[in-house]
Amino acid sequence: MARSAQPVWPGVAIVTGASSGIGMETALALARRGGTVVLAARRAERLEEVARQCRELGGEALAVPTDVADARQVDRLVERALDAFGRVDVMVSNAGFGVFGRVHETSEADMRDIFDVNFFGVFHGCRAVAPIMIRQRRGHIFNVSSVIGKRGAPFHGAYCATKFAVCGLTDSLRVELAPYGVRVTSVCPALTATEFSEHVRRPTAVETTLGRIARRAPASVVARRITSSVGKSVPEIVFTTGGRFLTVLAAAWPRAADAMMKVYHDELVKALRRG
Repeated sequence: MARSAQPVWPGVAIVTGASSGIGMETALALARRGGTVVLAARRAERLEEVARQCRELGGEALAVPTDVADARQVDRLVERALDAFGRVDVMVSNAGFGVFGRVHETSEADMRDIFDVNFFGVFHGCRAVAPIMIRQRRGHIFNVSSVIGKRGAPFHGAYCATKFAVCGLTDSLRVELAPYGVRVTSVCPALTATEFSEHVRRPTAVETTLGRIARRAPASVVARRITSSVGKSVPEIVFTTGGRFLTVLAAAWPRAADAMMKVYHDELVKALRRG
């Protein structure tokens, strides 16, 4: 019989996509709880600023510029964490970007690029930390997907595909690591107030549609849910009442979910025509 997972916090956490948005807020929240955070993102200056803020909150911080699409860089990130602090207790794989457009109009290059970051970035992180956590007989992996990683949405086919893949990977990993006392959680935010839209391919289309139509929740809300779940058996976190309703509806009554998404589709089309 496997031992129950030991408490993992305060401990050492790696957070990708930590230079802004959900990643930054999660790093700050973990530091606020007295932990050590290893921050990863491509923007070195932004990363150092977040590290400074973490230290001011009482946590220890190490900034490691990393492109999560490169498996070797992710391996080096984890090695830096081990060299500096001797263990890894929490992994938050959050880095990602979006591609806005119809599936049949999405280029192969865009599709491969978004999978390299959104899916393979998560895979590289899981593969690097899982053996460490298995040896430790404790740990917690959080993979950030999306509400539309549970039910696809029009004009987001490429992004949805990556986030569905993250959910499937996370579900499999959770069962595989359970015998070792390692927790694995899928995090599925709805629209969140981050710099996400600024980095979406076809930004003009995004600014004239999503920015007008939908409200965004603060990234700190997602961060608090992640940090409060560390060390607990929480298979999945789905945000907002609407998001939870949509995921249940999609499973129980796909035709009704399609009808809801058709309304969203038509709103986007109208906005694009006006833009």
